[in-house]
Amino acid sequence: MREFSRSKSHVMVNRRQAITAGLGGAATLVLAGCGSTSSSSSSGSTGSSSSQSSYKVAMIMSGTITDGGWDQGHYESLKKALDSHSNWTMLEPKENTADADAASAAQSYVDQDVDLIIGNGNQFASDWAEVVSDAADSHPKVHFLITNTDPSSEMTDYDTLDPVETVLPDFKQTGALAGVVAGLMTQTKSIGFIGGMKLPSTLTKYAAYLAAAQKIDASIQGQYNFEAGFTDASLGTKLTEQWINTNNVDVMWGDASAVDNGARQALEQAGADTHFDIAQPIDIVGSDQPTVVTSTVTDWMIGQAMDEVESGSFGGGNVIEANMSNGGISLGKFSDKVSSDVQSKIKDYADKISADEFLTNDEINAIKDTLG
Repeated sequence: MREFSRSKSHVMVNRRQAITAGLGGAATLVLAGCGSTSSSSSSGSTGSSSSQSSYKVAMIMSGTITDGGWDQGHYESLKKALDSHSNWTMLEPKENTADADAASAAQSYVDQDVDLIIGNGNQFASDWAEVVSDAADSHPKVHFLITNTDPSSEMTDYDTLDPVETVLPDFKQTGALAGVVAGLMTQTKSIGFIGGMKLPSTLTKYAAYLAAAQKIDASIQGQYNFEAGFTDASLGTKLTEQWINTNNVDVMWGDASAVDNGARQALEQAGADTHFDIAQPIDIVGSDQPTVVTSTVTDWMIGQAMDEVESGSFGGGNVIEANMSNGGISLGKFSDKVSSDVQSKIKDYADKISADEFLTNDEINAIKDTLG
């Protein structure tokens, strides 16, 4: 997904730049073991309880609300939050926001005194430092929520974090949930994974995915590619076809938005009754997705951020973790291709994953160490 590192002295490519450059890569093979990481949280709050009766929220994204992946997942999380916050109004989202336009997009909402401005990914942390600093002085009611961002490493050059919070999913839990599904559904003992970029979050997801599958059956092998980009569906088809033909892959999980759609096409061509996909980050099980057996779903905890804005406790660079305990991470619906017996086993494993009793960090790191 989108995770990009930045400080004044070090800038890594962000998702928008990756899309523009058309990043892609050849298939790479791996087999390995098990493990995990968890996001850290900083504490701090600003402001006092608000007496206002209505609020405005706006979302800025690098893609579209219909991309079937990252940005659509954020948009659906926002709509879910609005369902339980009738006193909030959503302004029209800014889609396809280029890096060069990110600051001006945020400033346009600041000028409207929007209560909560959401940036879908840490590429926005790289662009909003000055906007946030100015807004903290000139528009004190404006708050900023940036997803997939660790303030301790990615916002070190901000003058103030008073109006800012971030959201980090538990990537270990997400990968482990996908892994137990893959481990129980594969008949060939060969599973695949496509990532858009070789990011820390992507590596943790894949390592937990394979580690969890190997907890089910130690003979399961994993195929991966971490350089597929986020837009070329045909590359997802090509990679998956190659793995099906040469490695007998029969279950896929992806972290590459539109590329994942291509992987599903290859699985369907190989036989939707024997080749399965685990979708991410939204629930897309249905008759129009014959290979999808379930989905790993991320809720970006926007409702919690809204509550904090209303109470006056939002800010201070606090990190909101999305995990299984607070509903931030979950499995979606199951297709009828997942038997009731398998669903019961998945539930038992999910309980252990939620309690952090299924995978160890050492098991995940053992797989990471093989990835180079």
